[in-house]
Amino acid sequence: MVQVTIFGGHDGQLRGDKLFYLTLFGGCDLIRPTIARQLLATRGSSGQALPPAKKPFFLTVFGGVDIKSPTLCAEFIDLQGMLAAGLLTMADWERAVAGLGQEGSGVASFTIFGGFDETALPSEDEEIESLASQQHLGNISESAGQVLQFGIGQSGSERRATIHRAMQTTV
Repeated sequence: MVQVTIFGGHDGQLRGDKLFYLTLFGGCDLIRPTIARQLLATRGSSGQALPPAKKPFFLTVFGGVDIKSPTLCAEFIDLQGMLAAGLLTMADWERAVAGLGQEGSGVASFTIFGGFDETALPSEDEEIESLASQQHLGNISESAGQVLQFGIGQSGSERRATIHRAMQTTV
């Protein structure tokens, strides 16, 4: 499937079924799936690993593309839900997280007269708003919320370690 943005903007999810993104004189802001969702997507219905999916290709001309990480709350809630449903084990998630640092980028791109950022983080305001609303709804405990606050603005392994520590407060 193809996503074309010309003289406009697109906000959405980075999806595995879209293999070509063209941004021409516009902007495209995407959010990566959570680690838990990425892990489930790499498994078949039998639980066996599927062959690696094709990488999406981004062609950006006189435009901008930002691929953001999901909020810490989204990561935490997805992981918590999939653990509770028995779709994942914490060991599965830990193995997937350990492999993230060893793999290359999940996308390919060509950008001319524009910008391309595949490692953007949610803004501090987005993180705080998400955390406050999820705590208000009761989806995140007070102790997990306090741990997640320390991960705001962090990237890479520090961000994943924060999610892991927050999960340990719910056990």
